[in-house]
Amino acid sequence: MNISLPKKAQVVIIGGGIMGCSVAYHLAKAGWSNVVLFERKTLTSGTTWHAAGLVGQLQGSHATTAFASYGVELLQEIEAETGQNPGFRQSGSISIALNDERMAELKRKADFAKLFGIEAHYLCTSEIAERWPLINTDGVMGGIQMPSDGSANPVDLTQALAKGARLHGATIYEGVKVEEVLTEGGRVTGVRTDHGTVLTDNVANCGGMWARDIGRKNGVGVPLHACEHYYLVTEPISNLPANLPVLRSYCDGTYWKEEAGKLLFGFAHFNAKPWATSGIPESFEFDSLPFAEDDVMEVIELAMNRVPILRETGIRSFFNGPESYSHDGKFTLGEAPDLKGYFVLAGVNSTGIQSGPGAGKALADWIRAGHPTMDLAEMDPARIEEWQAHDPYLQARCPETLVLTYAMHWPGRQRTSARGLRRTPFYHSMRGHGAVFSEVQGWERPAWFAPNGADPSYDHSFYRPSWFNHMLEEQQAVRKAAGLIDYSMLGKLMIEGRDAESFLQRVCTNEMSLPLGKVTYTLMLNPRGGIESDVTVARHGTESFMMMSAISHTRRDRDYLKSMIQLGENVHLRDVTSAFAVLALCGPMSREILSSVSNIDFRDQAFGFGTLQHFNIGHAPVFAQRISYTGELGWEIFISPDFAEHVFDCLIKAGEPHGMQLVGGEALNALRISAGFIHWGHDISYAEAPHQAGLQFVCKTNQKLPFIGQQAYLARKAEGGGPFLCSLRLEDPRVLLHHNEPILLNDKIVGFVTSGAYSAESRAAIGLCSISLPIQNIQNELFGGSFSVLVEGKMVEAVVRLIR
Repeated sequence: MNISLPKKAQVVIIGGGIMGCSVAYHLAKAGWSNVVLFERKTLTSGTTWHAAGLVGQLQGSHATTAFASYGVELLQEIEAETGQNPGFRQSGSISIALNDERMAELKRKADFAKLFGIEAHYLCTSEIAERWPLINTDGVMGGIQMPSDGSANPVDLTQALAKGARLHGATIYEGVKVEEVLTEGGRVTGVRTDHGTVLTDNVANCGGMWARDIGRKNGVGVPLHACEHYYLVTEPISNLPANLPVLRSYCDGTYWKEEAGKLLFGFAHFNAKPWATSGIPESFEFDSLPFAEDDVMEVIELAMNRVPILRETGIRSFFNGPESYSHDGKFTLGEAPDLKGYFVLAGVNSTGIQSGPGAGKALADWIRAGHPTMDLAEMDPARIEEWQAHDPYLQARCPETLVLTYAMHWPGRQRTSARGLRRTPFYHSMRGHGAVFSEVQGWERPAWFAPNGADPSYDHSFYRPSWFNHMLEEQQAVRKAAGLIDYSMLGKLMIEGRDAESFLQRVCTNEMSLPLGKVTYTLMLNPRGGIESDVTVARHGTESFMMMSAISHTRRDRDYLKSMIQLGENVHLRDVTSAFAVLALCGPMSREILSSVSNIDFRDQAFGFGTLQHFNIGHAPVFAQRISYTGELGWEIFISPDFAEHVFDCLIKAGEPHGMQLVGGEALNALRISAGFIHWGHDISYAEAPHQAGLQFVCKTNQKLPFIGQQAYLARKAEGGGPFLCSLRLEDPRVLLHHNEPILLNDKIVGFVTSGAYSAESRAAIGLCSISLPIQNIQNELFGGSFSVLVEGKMVEAVVRLIR
């Protein structure tokens, strides 16, 4: 068939599922007149067509919940705009709990819903049976009802978006495959299809389960893999109420919804499998996969026990189809870090129908504005290390995301697949001392240490897990004596060249004309005055600096710096993360410990805060910088990997008489919160300006060379807009904080917890929080009332203070 394509387009969208059609709709509606979408086969023919169509507004993060909430708004309005009914039924949803931990999770979700004005309330067992009469309530402790949830027809919704896109001027081509994204000089220039070439500055890869392969052709990592996903549809059931809410039993791994007089029930599998490990067949279109009963028999038995009528009802459809899941359970949404104009929206973990309208709008807004218009940091394609986009890793990790969909969503839950990939030089030594490991970006990192005789199992809870007291003891050691922490996995980037200083002066907010051996904390801002990152920078030579980044955004910082190097600028970046093992020694006895293993003077006048020196520990040459993330006296000690275990042994021996303990990430998190130290990605991101986080002190605006974002920062600071980062402490020592708990002032929601922990020093839960109040009120404590935090439906009094 001869298809005539345009020569140019403002944007080319690859993929005609709900994501691609949503991006096209929102760009065209916003006024972009030359929007082109290419679908390799037929609209919805990949995975969209067989989606269950659930529309649940409450998701795992602020961004995804905002997507879903917007999706409900669009579902209610799009028929009037396009004439296409999306099949939306707002029947509500009920989620049930079979144990205390699940009940705690559901109540915390209901708390979270209040941040968005979404109605959610508790139901007792009898109320659940009244609203869902087919349920077997054995073991049901209660549940949460969300009246505004429901379901939609995936094909009809996608066609409504496509129709709306066309009405606003977009062009959609079916049966046209994009074979290559054309690039030149690090940016997109067009696409080559099997029907010709179209020039464009912007491409949106919305290719669904093909997105990984599409991205790989241009070196863009899209960390997803197709997995087999099952659901069943019964024969018609007489007198089945048409207004049944969607029912979710996470503990049974199953959901149910009424569908035209039948019940559809689907699963979050206990044992999931990757699909198409050798590649997706070229002919794939509206295809299903073989149904293997053994894969789902366990969960089917649980489903039939929970809804007994299924035992006496025939099954009309046994369906197995592919769905895309990501390696970390998060979307990939945004611009590729190394290729300007290349955008990705994929890996939405079987939430496409409820998230598609909002996610598509978010990407469309980003494309139009040239930057994200809301906080999408958790989804940033730059979070992905190169190795995380390789098939063997994804085939091992992505099925676990499917398994965890209905598993307990405990705070800090650890993955079990693809573990042990990156180990620091201290791994075996620390494991020998009882280390129990968490995983970040493939790194095995001690989370806490099991004393002799303690169970070294990393269990989880919304309350107090088995290791809770061990973590408190580690905190106390740092406050009263000393702690030793493995920092080796933190990002370390050398910035070198004759223009290194002026380059850093431009990209960093703090003074970078540092004396040799000086270390400083600084921010990097975007042109909008938002915080792109917070890092430490040490001067190692006249043309040599080391920048240290958090584990989770090492690559992001490197890519950002790379993008800031100007033509002709003599600046070179060199990743030395694995070239140095690092131990943080912190606490009031740290000076005495270091003095006992080295022959230099560690007193303030000889080794001041924010400086580094080279010396020896035992027989090993090291250098150390005097800074601390705990609020205590401390040094970060850099060692070449060959000497790492020797230095570790020296410090362990020297620290023992002083009460030094090994300290893991769980205790460190509490210590840094207690000290008021932020964590980028949790407490702040690129949406916040420095004045909102009390970080004006690192913004030096009187330098000859202004830093990037300086004028925008000053304007935002002058406006005084919030929200503002504050610290908090609960008055009730029995209650724990984790993340996202709503904060109220006089019973009105004014913010939420960004990071939570339990402080051994305060004997109470502490946290950092985002508060939407005028800064004058917070500074002068002019609240006219008292703060409280909503935890599992109960108000807990809290003390809130502005971070200064």
